[in-house]
Amino acid sequence: MINHTTELYFEAHVTIEPLFDDRLDEFKLLAKTKGFHVADLLLKKRAKDTLERSRFDTFATSRGKDFDVLRADTLVLAELAKENGFIVWRYKIENTLEDVRLKEIQK
Repeated sequence: MINHTTELYFEAHVTIEPLFDDRLDEFKLLAKTKGFHVADLLLKKRAKDTLERSRFDTFATSRGKDFDVLRADTLVLAELAKENGFIVWRYKIENTLEDVRLKEIQK
């Protein structure tokens, strides 16, 4: 049974086909209607490499304390994406049990 609220937050991800340029902008606008933000992924493997946008993932993320609300928004975004011609690979919702930023650990 799912605990429908959480102490910290649930985090949802909707992963779709890799997007660029105008299509990426379209998806960002669509995701925003449901409170999601699209990740700007950068791929840099070695210190001497230059930064470039990753072509392997495009995903939108949202957070909330209420599972049912976040799940509904996630399902609607996935459906809207499909209706607008985007290929949805997956969606998932995670429960965050601990969230400590690295700079806090280094103090």
